[in-house]
Amino acid sequence: MLSDIRSTSQMPLPQPFHEIRVGGLESGIEPVCTIPQMPHPASTAERWASYVLGACKSAKDPRTLGIWARQIAVSYTTLCESCRLIGVSPRYARDFARVLRLILMPPEDTCDITCLLDISDRRTLNSILEKAGFGQHAMFSGQVSVVSFLDNQRFIPRENAGLRIIRSVFASL
Repeated sequence: MLSDIRSTSQMPLPQPFHEIRVGGLESGIEPVCTIPQMPHPASTAERWASYVLGACKSAKDPRTLGIWARQIAVSYTTLCESCRLIGVSPRYARDFARVLRLILMPPEDTCDITCLLDISDRRTLNSILEKAGFGQHAMFSGQVSVVSFLDNQRFIPRENAGLRIIRSVFASL
């Protein structure tokens, strides 16, 4: 059971991290943010965290579980089972990764978050905005910090082992 898993605060930080720079010379944008990677996850929670970090590197919004799975080079079933093993709904994990990806993108002009997510209906958008801790009609200015998002999001419970690993990864940057 998940309650039997050691607290990730007692777990050593996965090493080594490889960093991926967001932006770059070819895009005309100076590298702004690094996205850590876990090349050799040592637990289910670390593997799930590596899948989330992989989604953050996507050039396009990974709007479906299938797109996310292809982006990180695992099967749809593997991705969903990884989410379920740590007690997270695959769809909530996908939406969590989508919003985290936006926060890690190089800052642009302030714009409506609907311009940055590939969403076709208002009900889905409102659900994502609510769970992300943003209000309806949220303006995304690139000023939202990763820590602030992790503290305020409601996709994944705060005590979740995978979320704790994501938090520790960004705390170490």
